[in-house]
Amino acid sequence: MSTKVRDLVYIAMMATLIIILGNIPGIPLGFIPVPIVLQNLAIMLAGVLLGAKRGTLSVLLFLLLGTIIPAFSGGSNTIPVLMGPTAGYVVSWIGVPLLIGTGLSKLPTKNPILTFVIICLGGVLFVDVLGAIWLAHMTEMTLDAALWANLAFIPGDTLKAIVATLVAVKYSHVVKNSNS
Repeated sequence: MSTKVRDLVYIAMMATLIIILGNIPGIPLGFIPVPIVLQNLAIMLAGVLLGAKRGTLSVLLFLLLGTIIPAFSGGSNTIPVLMGPTAGYVVSWIGVPLLIGTGLSKLPTKNPILTFVIICLGGVLFVDVLGAIWLAHMTEMTLDAALWANLAFIPGDTLKAIVATLVAVKYSHVVKNSNS
């Protein structure tokens, strides 16, 4: 299989995984109109397994597919999500594989597990800050309140970063040139 075809297959498979995890219902928190979802695990996996370029393309493909099929938690599609309080989180997902993939390609990997977890948590912080900014803009929450509310996501997102790391360490050999 040619490299271009293989890349397209990996990108399509990751976009599919993001959609599959979106079909698992989110957990509403009540005090913030943003549920806990599993989709961001696949966003992290896109960066650690596919690298910056292919990972970002898989997220863009997911968003494109989401305009025609229900791809998000709760069975919604891209358009209503981008018009609501969760848009900042979703739009920031585009940058996560870019940050993770670039970080992994630039940093030394003496301790790959620790490096992967730290870089994935950097992606989480990126999403939470941009998400909180948009959340405050779309709701009557202050930015401080939105940032504090995001603390509820940290335990689960840390666990997802660890899972993404373990998967990456185990399977990164399957995806050749993963940080290109």
